[in-house]
Amino acid sequence: MTSSSPSPRTTVPQALAGLLVGLLAATSLAVAPLAPAAGADDRAERWAGYRIPATGRAAGGWIGGYRVGRTPVFVITPERRPNRAGFRPADPTNDLGGRRGPSRRETQRAAWILSKYGGHRDARQAAAVDAAVLHLLGGREWRLGSARGARRVGASGDPATVRRYVRLMLRGSRASAGRHRVAVVPSTADVGGVTSVTVRVTDGHGGPVAGLPVTVTSPDGGASEPAAGPVEAVTSDDGRAVVRLAAPVAGWRTVVARVGRVPEHRLRVRGADRRGQAAVAEGGVRRVVRASARVAVRGPQTLSIAPDPGQLVVGSPARVVATVGGDGADRLAVASLHGPFSSQGGAHCATASTAEVSATVAADGAYAMPVVAPAGGGYYAWRVAVSGTETSTPVASCGAVVKVRARPTVKLDWAPAVPAANSNVTATATVSGIPFPAPVDVRFTLYQDGACGSSIQVYELRRFGNGSISSTFFVHAPGTYSWRAEVVPGDLWVGAPSACLLMTVS
Repeated sequence: MTSSSPSPRTTVPQALAGLLVGLLAATSLAVAPLAPAAGADDRAERWAGYRIPATGRAAGGWIGGYRVGRTPVFVITPERRPNRAGFRPADPTNDLGGRRGPSRRETQRAAWILSKYGGHRDARQAAAVDAAVLHLLGGREWRLGSARGARRVGASGDPATVRRYVRLMLRGSRASAGRHRVAVVPSTADVGGVTSVTVRVTDGHGGPVAGLPVTVTSPDGGASEPAAGPVEAVTSDDGRAVVRLAAPVAGWRTVVARVGRVPEHRLRVRGADRRGQAAVAEGGVRRVVRASARVAVRGPQTLSIAPDPGQLVVGSPARVVATVGGDGADRLAVASLHGPFSSQGGAHCATASTAEVSATVAADGAYAMPVVAPAGGGYYAWRVAVSGTETSTPVASCGAVVKVRARPTVKLDWAPAVPAANSNVTATATVSGIPFPAPVDVRFTLYQDGACGSSIQVYELRRFGNGSISSTFFVHAPGTYSWRAEVVPGDLWVGAPSACLLMTVS
């Protein structure tokens, strides 16, 4: 490996980005920027670090990073000869393996350190990356507490800071190394509102990853908004970034999150062109992770209702026809009948229902709900509620008033039971079944014959609601007569006659 840098013992190192001066600043290690890929067969030159005593091996003469083209690299095979012939293209791996080689976990930890800290040009940080990588990949004798490992760090220009950096890097890799994952959780929105999108990034141990740039788009936002976004954010300390996207059109939409600068869980190894010379791993390599999710934007449904029929008599079937428009998915429609009420204008759906039926609706169109039989006369209001779906909101409508006419009854008596000629007879009609207190006309008819065929006297009286009412008739001659009382039809009832009754006058 060639040298193109003066000794850092006589050169002021570049400051760590955001790093405080002094040993106490070790907790603010600079994070690596994205590193461009280097071409194959390039030779390495010293990049950032310190001169140390040469040993004839790759780990001697320099502690820190090299550069192949514009890509920082760090030695991972310290016992081999220095590489002077060049390197092969990078080969990503998350497990160096081998019977005596590093474990999968150690490989991933080294990859995390290289990715996160290996791209910043600072002598102390580069030396710490070098030492930490060899601690994990070089074997026992290269660990920080071993003789060789301690000697290399001690030979650096700032051993106390380098040692502290190494410990911080090892601690961080133990907690976070491994494949980072991105989850996208959008919230359902109603059309015209906003979709809240939470992007969560977790490290190899499921912990939150802060400070990563996030870009969220929705490529199928809708006809009036073909693509929503991009909206940019940065993950916070809990590993989450929350953005809001407009939701102008109902239906399913795709939300895509692009997370940049994600630490790499694979080691990008560049083997030597010549056998026996040192291999290196690239530093500062970051990944872009994309994740997506589908989310519904709910739109309104349409609903109109009409009674079928609009008027009927107690005991006859009643139903409501619901005309619905929505997203075409199967959903439940529930029809309830509320009443009775004394007037059409007073009918409403705030009372408990007297009957309830349901049916499944799907495509747009008119649906006749199952029939019910109202038990009493009066005005009734239909209410229909259609449940929502993933892409439509529930809808309900009250109205569709139906008039149900009652079937009243009337019972007739007279006194005296056997009247005499040339005397008065009092006929009494008892009315029941009128649904609400209202004026009721009752017609009395006296017939000359015994079959209610030929009337001779007719009186029509009015009373209020159910109850009895009487009328007096004068009978001139003896013979056989017949009687009938009749309730005259009203708004909420049909006409109802009594039985035809015989009366003998002596």
